[in-house]
Amino acid sequence: MKKLLLICATALFGFSQAHAQLQEDDYEILNHVSLGVSAGTTGIGFEVAAPITDQFAVRAGYSFMPKFKYSQKLTLDKGDLAAFYVNGQYVHEVELEGKLNIGNFSLLFDWYPWKNSSFRVTAGAYIGKSALVTVTNKEPFMNPEYAGKAGIDLSKTGSSVMEKYTIVSDAQGNIDAKVKVNGFKPYIGIGFGRAVPRNRVGVQFDLGVQFWGKPELQTNVMYYDGELGDFVTRYEKVEKGRITRSHEDKDYKDLRNALKTAEAITVYPVMTVRFVGRIF
Repeated sequence: MKKLLLICATALFGFSQAHAQLQEDDYEILNHVSLGVSAGTTGIGFEVAAPITDQFAVRAGYSFMPKFKYSQKLTLDKGDLAAFYVNGQYVHEVELEGKLNIGNFSLLFDWYPWKNSSFRVTAGAYIGKSALVTVTNKEPFMNPEYAGKAGIDLSKTGSSVMEKYTIVSDAQGNIDAKVKVNGFKPYIGIGFGRAVPRNRVGVQFDLGVQFWGKPELQTNVMYYDGELGDFVTRYEKVEKGRITRSHEDKDYKDLRNALKTAEAITVYPVMTVRFVGRIF
């Protein structure tokens, strides 16, 4: 009797194990589903995945960066202090605050070149917010009378009318600037781990790049338009070549160098680790 019970228990254990671990031929189009949680350079992510065949799988998810803030003081142009006369006193600098704002949906396709291996090649895209960072002033700095008409002069002292290049406030007297990339970001990379693990749980690793284009700083810029023969204010990319004041002041030189560096970063590295559980 004891031998019979032992044989039954062993058979039952083997049966449960066989059903807990998938085989190669168990992967068919959307016949299994897994859920995953990830962390890495894309932030914190959540993902659902399903097989297409034993060599292809599809993943969809959302990832985001925890929001944080960064402050930096910028010296104001001394040429027109009336514009910066606030609450009965002159303002000589403005404290800018940048806020990180990264969040993307993803649709990725995995290809496993070898059936018995967890190595994969991945292609797809991240789709989300184009404004990575938003920048504004922490405290009032603009005389309401000059709102939308004056601001931070990026041209050197003594510049001609046609060389004037100024970041102006919005109609409420606040700076409104954004660091932007493409909202649609193609992705290619490699990784290890099955999108739907053979066992109930698994671990995945991803290494690749997002192609997000050339980052730009966009804000309200006032300058002389030769075709119109007058000054215009447009919300557009800040041209680093027109920041001539950088030769006189470290703050402006740093801004020009930051734009030059940012424009060279056209891809974003993706490195993530993901913990996956198979639902069925």
